[in-house]
Amino acid sequence: MANGLAIGILIETGRAGRPRMQGMCRTTGGGEPVRFAAGAFMRASQSTVNVLNSMHVVRTEGLMHYDPDTRAGLIALIYEAALDRQMWPHVADRLADAAGATVCQISTYDGMTHTAANVAPRVPSEALQRYEKYWVHHNPLVAAGRRQPLATVLSIYDLIPRDELVKTAIYGEFLLPLGLEEKLGATLVDDGSCWAAFGVWRPGRMGPFDQAIAEHLVDLVPHLQRALQMNARTAEIEMTRTASAELLNKLRHPVLLVDAACRILFANCASEDILTDQSGLHPDAKGVLRGIISAETDMLHKAVGQGARQSQFGARGGGGPFRLSRGSRQSPLTVSVIPLPAETYWLAPRRPAAILFVTDPERVGNPTAASLRSGFGLTHTEAAMAIGILNGGGLKAAAARLGIAPSTARTHLTSIFNKTGTRRQAELVRILLQQ
Repeated sequence: MANGLAIGILIETGRAGRPRMQGMCRTTGGGEPVRFAAGAFMRASQSTVNVLNSMHVVRTEGLMHYDPDTRAGLIALIYEAALDRQMWPHVADRLADAAGATVCQISTYDGMTHTAANVAPRVPSEALQRYEKYWVHHNPLVAAGRRQPLATVLSIYDLIPRDELVKTAIYGEFLLPLGLEEKLGATLVDDGSCWAAFGVWRPGRMGPFDQAIAEHLVDLVPHLQRALQMNARTAEIEMTRTASAELLNKLRHPVLLVDAACRILFANCASEDILTDQSGLHPDAKGVLRGIISAETDMLHKAVGQGARQSQFGARGGGGPFRLSRGSRQSPLTVSVIPLPAETYWLAPRRPAAILFVTDPERVGNPTAASLRSGFGLTHTEAAMAIGILNGGGLKAAAARLGIAPSTARTHLTSIFNKTGTRRQAELVRILLQQ
């Protein structure tokens, strides 16, 4: 019901005497904790209301529209958003109305890439951009919220006392001008690097949110959590489809799909041997690709990160090829970075940012004459000579295959050395295989 209080519920108060709702509570008789029954809100007698008010339960004159029909419609809409992410702005609007709020915000943040995404349709887009670009990194409420138990509905002043919060830059420069002074919310998902949260906001003139609204939000939290988990799973499936996994698996060269932090999202079958070889390109404990030399790793990560940022604005291009060392006994790997166009995976922060094409010179076949002419500027005869050397037997065998004199072959070889920047046949073979 709209303004009812649950009979026999004693609310634990946080700092500043605000309701602290956790999905369970104790009865006033001191019995065992009882869980909230979904939607089972009953109107209390006046005596019960007085008892609760005497224990600092805050009442408000703000309008609230949360009856059984509203609850059922909201939950249905939440699960629609679980299947169609474009529905989340509608969820935010309906949730704000049901809670007597002016704004509902649903946010995700990826700590690996330091990127945020928000759904808050009633906040000006310019303000959201400012928040995602700057304020999310300078918001003390974020750290305070993540220190609280998951799925615990708290007021803004449970996180930071009012007298401290009003002195912060984000309050004076961002929250107050937008009328975001009173809030109830909770962290929904937090795996250590990525988290998601929601909150309902309204101006201070409307007063703080009351205990009944907090109960209603507690009732909705499990549904919001499940919807986000479903979003993440379907996004992973879509990402795999987008990358055309079947096609990539048929390629004989290693191909990796990574996010903006260079974490592996997909690796084709040809990548297996390279990734398990710790002497070269390999994932760390968090799935982030690394080489054996930190400077080369930094160069690769920078290329992937820059490509991801450029693709958000429609720019296309690539990075590399980069050489990644593998020790003295193996030839370096060659990696090319191809940025992917930005997609709206706001509830899946680990979205694909780039495809990496990896060449292992010790596992690939011989290059074609056309690729040698294109790559090094060799003539037709020089390209044929170079392939002859790759096929084994040395200079004389190559000359015999081409039907030319050894002296002529040496002239061609000298020209090949000059064009490829090599001095010996062994070095030439290694360079040609990399090509």
